[in-house]
Amino acid sequence: MDSKKRTEVCGMNTNFKNMIAELKATYVSLYVEAMDLNGQLEYNKKFDERLLESLEVYYKDHTIFIERERMNNWKICEPVDEDCLRTYDFEEVGKILNIIMKHLNKIDLKE
Repeated sequence: MDSKKRTEVCGMNTNFKNMIAELKATYVSLYVEAMDLNGQLEYNKKFDERLLESLEVYYKDHTIFIERERMNNWKICEPVDEDCLRTYDFEEVGKILNIIMKHLNKIDLKE
């Protein structure tokens, strides 16, 4: 299910609705999945953005993982594969991460 349909179908948390809407407005081919500490995906009604554990961002040929290590400490990485980030991708990936982190900073995270 694509990100737009997930937002329309489910009771996604407000920050995730706003984040996905902003991302999709600029990056049509972008896809985001999020999981909370209870294993709920962002499109499930039980998903709690305050318990966010990780995000997977799929853009072009890349998968970027954003994972919470502690309360407000995040680890950002791309899995090791044959298609590493190229220099010309960094600007776009930086803009995507900026949008994501702007919305994550609005969440009152809980452990």
